Amino acid sequence: MKLFQLCADQVQPRHPLPWNVYNDSSQLLLHRGYVLQDTAQVEALVSRGVYVDQHDFDTHASNLARDHRRRDAVSLWHDLNQRVGRLMNQAMDGPAFLQDINEACGDLQHGMTQQLDASLFELLHADDPQSYAVTHALQTAVVSSLVGQRMGWGERERDTLVQASLTMNLGMSTLQSTLSMQLEPPSTQQRQAIHDHGHHSRHLLEARGITDTDWLSAVEQHHVTPDGGPLPAHHAQLGEVACVMHYVDVYLAKISARASRPAMASHLAAKSLFMQADGARNPYVSALIKEIGVYPPGSAVRLANGEVGIVVRRGEAAHLPEVHSVISGNGQPMRQAVRRNTAESSFKVTEALPRGRLGHNLDRRSLFAQAAAA
Repeated sequence: MKLFQLCADQVQPRHPLPWNVYNDSSQLLLHRGYVLQDTAQVEALVSRGVYVDQHDFDTHASNLARDHRRRDAVSLWHDLNQRVGRLMNQAMDGPAFLQDINEACGDLQHGMTQQLDASLFELLHADDPQSYAVTHALQTAVVSSLVGQRMGWGERERDTLVQASLTMNLGMSTLQSTLSMQLEPPSTQQRQAIHDHGHHSRHLLEARGITDTDWLSAVEQHHVTPDGGPLPAHHAQLGEVACVMHYVDVYLAKISARASRPAMASHLAAKSLFMQADGARNPYVSALIKEIGVYPPGSAVRLANGEVGIVVRRGEAAHLPEVHSVISGNGQPMRQAVRRNTAESSFKVTEALPRGRLGHNLDRRSLFAQAAAA
C-alpha cells in the first residue's frame, strides 16, 4: 500500500470519509464512512499526520470527475468529444487505450440511460466540420446502440456496437475531417485511403491490443455497400453489427453539412435512405427510421405560424415532437425560446429544415431546463 498524506482542505466536516485513514505506520485510524463533525476535529486529525491509500484517493478523485462530467448533457458530450478526439489522434499503449475506450463507453451509455433526448439533441445538433470525425463517431455510437436496442439485441451486442462505432474510422480520422471541409471531390489518393480505412482501422486496433473478434470484424467490414444501397447477398457474412453501423453512418452523413454541400433535412435524409436501401425489406434501415423518427432532437423545423423552432424531444407520435420556437414568423430571433404545442393547428410542424438554418447560438442548458420545468 502506497500512502498519501492528507491536507486539511481534502477532508470535509459533516461528510463521510471516502477512504480509510492511517497513520505513518499504516495503522488504521478511521474507517471509510466515519464523519468528522467540525473543522476543529479535521484540523486536530490532520495535525497528527494522517494518510490514505494513494490508489483509494485517486479512485475517489476519478469518480468525482466522472460525476462532474455526467451532471448534464452539455458537459457530458463536450467532455466525450474531447476524450474521443484524443483516442483517435494520439498513439496510446494497449491497456491505456482499452481503459479509456471503456470509460468513454460507460459515460456514453450513462447519457443514453439518464438523459437520452438531451444527448441526442447535443449530438445531432452539433455541426462543426473541424471536429466532424469525432462528432460523427459519437453520433454513430449512440444511434447504433439505440437501433440495436430496438432490434432486441442484448447488452453485449450493444457494447460491441458502441466500441466499433467509436473506432470504425480510426484509420482515417484526420482525412475524414479534411474531406468535410474540402470543396473539390476526393483525389485518387484520398479515395484509396477511404477504400482501405476499414482494414487500416482494424490493424491500428490490433496494434493497441484489441483482440475482440466481433469488434475487429465490425470495424473492418462496416462499409457494407458502396453508398447505402440494398443489402448485398453476402451481408450475413459481414455481421449484423457492421450492417447497423453502416446504415446509421450513411444516415448521419446525409444530415451533416459539408463544405461542398448543405446538410439534408432529417425527414428528407430518412426518405432518401429508405428508398435507396430497399425500404421495408431492409430491417436495419427500418429500425433506424422508427427509432430516430422524422424529427429527431436537434432538428430545425418550421411551424404553421411561420416560426422556426428546434426539436427538443421526440413526441408520442412521430409528427408531434416537442418544439421550442427560437425565430419569429417575421424572421427575427426571439429573446427566449418558447415551447409550442405541435398538436395545435397553428403550431403544427410543416417542414424540417437543415440544421444550418439556426445559425445563432442556442443556450442549450437553458433550453432543456425550460423543457424539464414545462
